[in-house]
Amino acid sequence: MLGGMGMKSLAFWTLCTTYVLIVFGGYVASSNSGMGCGPDWPLCNGMLIPMLKGATLIEYAHRLIGALLVLLTGVLCLRLWRSSRSGTDRFISAAAAVLLALQIMLGALVVWFDLPPIIVTIHFFIAFLFLGCLLWIWRNVHRSPQMHQPVGQTTIEAEAKRHIHVLLFLLAAALLLGAYVKHQHYGLACGWLICGEQAWPSSEAQMWQTAHRTAAATTVLYTIWTAFVAHRRRWGRPLERRLLLAATVGLLQAVIGIVTVATEIHLSWAVIHLAVGTWLALLLVELKIYLHRPGVTRLSARGRMRKYTQTPAR
Repeated sequence: MLGGMGMKSLAFWTLCTTYVLIVFGGYVASSNSGMGCGPDWPLCNGMLIPMLKGATLIEYAHRLIGALLVLLTGVLCLRLWRSSRSGTDRFISAAAAVLLALQIMLGALVVWFDLPPIIVTIHFFIAFLFLGCLLWIWRNVHRSPQMHQPVGQTTIEAEAKRHIHVLLFLLAAALLLGAYVKHQHYGLACGWLICGEQAWPSSEAQMWQTAHRTAAATTVLYTIWTAFVAHRRRWGRPLERRLLLAATVGLLQAVIGIVTVATEIHLSWAVIHLAVGTWLALLLVELKIYLHRPGVTRLSARGRMRKYTQTPAR
């Protein structure tokens, strides 16, 4: 079945499975089901197929989705490695395989050592790096080797890339801090607006929560600012629309974050918060991938669109 699936379709479904696994992993954590299989790995409560109920059912379902992802990724990376002569394709496929192997090892450590926050945070962040690799494969799988060759860039393109790099740095900080806050159970250290009766944090938990909020708010505000700059400087409709969507999703994520705290981290809102945050991460990573695609419609110095074509080597 997988062998007959097109490469792009296989990459898409592998990407979707990863998204589901990340969001479902948030459900596992928020429902306190992370140790539903006890300290056993790869077995679950000492069995290959345990009694499926309660936390055990939730954790076991998470492992099954992970097993499906391993199968999909293995087939995808092997097919890409064999079919492509591009060094970039092979590097990305190898990176995805290595990141997934690292994820599996970290997942085992998380279970063996009873959910240590640092390891869980690293485990969470590597999932996003892996997601980025899959997104790159999906967006570039049918490109010819010549399309991977670098071409010159305009002043506006260079400016756009700088903004996107800043956004990705801010997003990474918000994700890491958010995962650490969650797994240290610092989520309610502050109210939705202030910490206790004061605006400034006074404890370690409040400091970590404030740091996460600051990084998240800065990410959203900078995304909105970049969307405004793109429109004012006429970066072109493809980029402007992408940034406008990212800014909208960022605002939605901020509102959901407030609701999550206001409802004392209700399970449903916590999962939605992660789902929308992951969507925002996908949008920003796709922006970076789009800006690094030579041979597509490029930005001119005057903000209008033109095409850069490559002359075949004679």
